[in-house]
Amino acid sequence: MCNDAVALDDNPLIWISGTSFGDFTNSILDFTALKAVNTVMEYIDDPTFATGNASGAFVNASIYSPAQITDVVFEKGMAVYTDPANATQITGSVSGGVLTVTAMTGNPDIKVGDPLYDSQWKLGTQTTITGFGTGTGRTGTYTLSNTTATIAASDNNNMSTATGHWNQFGQKLTLPKGAYTFEIEYSCTLGGSYAMLNSQPGSIGLGVNSGSPGSGQSSWVMQGPSVTLSNLSDVPVTGSISVPLYVPEDSTQFVVVSVSGYVNATFTRFSVTKLNRNTAVLSTRDGATEHYPLGLLTKGFSINGPGRDSGLTGIWYNSYENIDGTVQSFQTGSVNSFGVGINYGSGAYLSEYWDFSVGDCGVCVQFLQGSINAGENYRWYGGSLGNSACIINNPGGGEFTFYGTSLDYSDQCIINNAGRIETHGCHMEMMGPSAYDKPLYHCKGSGAIICHGGMFLGAGNHANFSGPPVFLETNMSQMIFHETQLYNLTCADGRALRGPGQLKIRSSVNTGNANVGTYNNWTSDPLGLAGFFIPQSKSVLTLNGGVGLTGGLYSEDVAGIDQWTSQGASAALSTDYMFNGYPASLKVHTQGQSRNDRIVICVPIEKYQSGNIALNVLFPYDLSTGAVSANDVMPTDDADLAVLYFRTFFVQVIGSDQFGRATFGGANLFCGEDDIHVPKAGYTKWLSHGTSPGYLGNPGTPGELETDTTGAGAPAFATHVALILDTESLPKCTFYIGAVTANLY
Repeated sequence: MCNDAVALDDNPLIWISGTSFGDFTNSILDFTALKAVNTVMEYIDDPTFATGNASGAFVNASIYSPAQITDVVFEKGMAVYTDPANATQITGSVSGGVLTVTAMTGNPDIKVGDPLYDSQWKLGTQTTITGFGTGTGRTGTYTLSNTTATIAASDNNNMSTATGHWNQFGQKLTLPKGAYTFEIEYSCTLGGSYAMLNSQPGSIGLGVNSGSPGSGQSSWVMQGPSVTLSNLSDVPVTGSISVPLYVPEDSTQFVVVSVSGYVNATFTRFSVTKLNRNTAVLSTRDGATEHYPLGLLTKGFSINGPGRDSGLTGIWYNSYENIDGTVQSFQTGSVNSFGVGINYGSGAYLSEYWDFSVGDCGVCVQFLQGSINAGENYRWYGGSLGNSACIINNPGGGEFTFYGTSLDYSDQCIINNAGRIETHGCHMEMMGPSAYDKPLYHCKGSGAIICHGGMFLGAGNHANFSGPPVFLETNMSQMIFHETQLYNLTCADGRALRGPGQLKIRSSVNTGNANVGTYNNWTSDPLGLAGFFIPQSKSVLTLNGGVGLTGGLYSEDVAGIDQWTSQGASAALSTDYMFNGYPASLKVHTQGQSRNDRIVICVPIEKYQSGNIALNVLFPYDLSTGAVSANDVMPTDDADLAVLYFRTFFVQVIGSDQFGRATFGGANLFCGEDDIHVPKAGYTKWLSHGTSPGYLGNPGTPGELETDTTGAGAPAFATHVALILDTESLPKCTFYIGAVTANLY
């Protein structure tokens, strides 16, 4: 097979659904002489912005008003998008050269000379604030340089003193029919306006348009993935996005990058190249004349490749023109010695594998981002995958289910998992992690690995394992063992898990060297069920991965100006002081005067969960003068201490109010209270104070809303533990909330 030793890009062995049913009667398909095509054909005239866009090929989107869009600036070697730090969002009206502001969010206050933009293009780009009427920087009236524009209050128009937070730019291309790769490289930091009442996380995405960047549906086939950017700081986060692009006929369109949210983004590469398939077998629906509802079975073959470092794929399961489902299944076969054993792409779903094996590969099977109509229900019955660098790479979020399959001896078992992977009665045996950054199991986003029965065996001495075998990158990530035998799920320091996700071990047998690790601290719980929570934005306190803690600032005297601002207090994301190296903390201003402006933070829990919750706060200013303090000694005299009082409640969060704060159901249950003693002279160290919410019901006699509770954890109705910080005992001051750390079980 292909013994010319060159992988002719358009001539792999093609199996087409509906016509490729066949029994190869235990034949060997020999691709050991195959070599990768490495020729790169670039279609973007300036992919690395080397000329500073001298050709003018890159264009900004023109479908947004100035209030909504910030243009990318093309410089030599990069395209730069900057999030403005001075955005004030305004609700109101304009008439006779007067702006009437009825509500506004953001900072700073309005001042003379500010530009004024609107989302309906009625003001003109040169409109500025020329004077104060009744306004003092917030609500009220202001005079404008534009005396003719009219915006009625009923228009529900969005005005702003700065350009906005969305951008699309791209290049017009003429491409011949064929397959391509669209790729960008980027570097991002936290935007200037992120702390100003803004909660939208940043994201970067790819797309294609027919008319201009952001405008017109394209005939080119691509699902541009969007990458959510969390945990940003002043330290750049770099990354890349690469997706397949298919052009069904010779045509001209725009390839486009989009940016949204409160981020600064620098792009250093914008590339479209001819796709080198570099695959031995292409399994596809392209060329099929009918839709076949049943999977086509191909069996009795071994596909042998030139090696795991060859840059070649054994079977590429992908369609371009017809993505209505390849539905092709395999039996009693194997794929060996390729860079990727089986690659899943557009149209690949409902595939079954019976007594099928993949081994000696860089990656046995993978499902990448950008695939269309794909990822549903890949099922493996028996067989084995292993003896490779990695068994499953699943950043595209495919759904895999294994029944009695062996997933054995590989450097890593499952990585970049953004989907749902289940094993039933499977045997998983391998050495521990070879390096700290090479966990055996890795989930990101809402990825989940669920193991039913079967066994995990970590072979060798756990003292030689470089890190925890499980890495759950976000709070939404989880790994669950049901009735699974576990041997050596640990590492040298005793941990099984790192990351804020949840590792759940239910009715499992823990045997072997060190069993499941017993090491426990506030940032890593060996049995999972823990989250490390930090404030990520103004209006939502998010978990480490981007979705999570809800809450707000509640006042006795006023319902609230917005989620985190009342007449007596305010809170905003700040990089003034950062806890434990994380990107920011929540900066709280309280006006004192015995006002009780309560900060409420709701930690999500599972049914009947309990545990420990720690609050980390910093009071770096002298409470009497407001000056920065150098005090690092905790006083022993109560007269030198102030008190931050907090309580905890089991609550049921049922939604949010008009200000975005959590609203609670009819039931809640007080479950603890405590004080944090704060030096009045200020204190340069973070104060960590923990509480253990206690269920106060009587075991055996639960109330109506507490059916089946045991008294050991939360009542049945509870969805969250609410931490309530009362500020009425504090004088006028500024302090910081660095993290809420939950270790739940």
